[in-house]
Amino acid sequence: MRIGIDACTWTNRRGYGRFTRALVAAMVREYPQHQFVLVVDQRTAAEGEFPETALLEVVSTSEQPTRAASADGSRSVLDLWRMGSAVARARFDAFFFPTRYSYFPFSGTVPTVIAFHDATAEQHPELIFPNLRSRFLWRVKSRLALRRADRLVTVSEDARRQISAVFGYPADEITVISEGPDSIFRPVDDTARAASVRTRLGLPADVPLLLYVGGISPHKNLGGLFRSLAEVAGPWHLIVVGDYESDSFWGCYKELVELGQRLELAERVTFTGFTSDEDLLMLYNMATLLVLPSLSEGFGLPVVEAMACGLPVAASERNSIPEILGDAGLLFDPTSSGDIGAAITRLLDEADLRERCRAAGLARAELFSWERGARQVVALLEDL
Repeated sequence: MRIGIDACTWTNRRGYGRFTRALVAAMVREYPQHQFVLVVDQRTAAEGEFPETALLEVVSTSEQPTRAASADGSRSVLDLWRMGSAVARARFDAFFFPTRYSYFPFSGTVPTVIAFHDATAEQHPELIFPNLRSRFLWRVKSRLALRRADRLVTVSEDARRQISAVFGYPADEITVISEGPDSIFRPVDDTARAASVRTRLGLPADVPLLLYVGGISPHKNLGGLFRSLAEVAGPWHLIVVGDYESDSFWGCYKELVELGQRLELAERVTFTGFTSDEDLLMLYNMATLLVLPSLSEGFGLPVVEAMACGLPVAASERNSIPEILGDAGLLFDPTSSGDIGAAITRLLDEADLRERCRAAGLARAELFSWERGARQVVALLEDL
């Protein structure tokens, strides 16, 4: 088969980018008998590192699609037409959008699969979009994507329920596929590398490190985390890993810095900005626990990455997280500062609990893999 894939999110620094790169790379590795053509804009083509055996269909656009599709942006009609025309001319046997975020319409009857990662934007629009115009454009894009799709895929059973309920889409026509930890994420005991990362990021020595990994966006509930930590006694230092300088999503970095100052947490919180996988690996191995206080998640990839490194997790009880985490950590009510603080305090204080979570997480992480997700997507494309 000749399979076309929208790869415009390839260089995105959030979860959409990780999902696209890891899943598509696994598809190319697992199915050498198929020809994979990645449709990208010229900027993404210049910045990305793509699988050697994949072909590129480079489309000239006035702006990088993931930037144009940002929370306060919009893509030009001409750019959408250029992308759609390139796909229509390419004579694909099937087409895959790894996310509706970068969806563009095209003509023809090519069987099409589109990934809807969650329904967070529909359920919490006030936390995702800065204005009504952005909400309207997202709704239009989502409806067009639904009309185009022959099948939808998503990343958790909870996300499938969300999408079916919000859009009235038949649940049995939504396939749940696996995400997974990249192979780099594993237990590592390297004192020298850990010391180097600690020094470079200005992290304190001999203090338990709490780690957050993800977007710096309102729905991630970092404000709630800050307020809960203001009541957590004992030594600790919070590391917030996430791009706040060039993120295309609606962010709240400035507000968080101001909140941290008001709560007198400024000296106890480090914002790293975008972090390489090599540094992130060491942070997962240096930290005492991962904390994920999100109000909504479609999957929660940092949870799986932390488990693969043997790091205990304290996370929100909302949406997909209980499904993904299992018994490898503690769940809390993300709207309750006391509940968040109590879960963090238990993991800080109870070494036996941390060890049980570590063992359970390492075992549970093996249930998730990009290869399994790749097989699920390609099987669906083959069937269509």
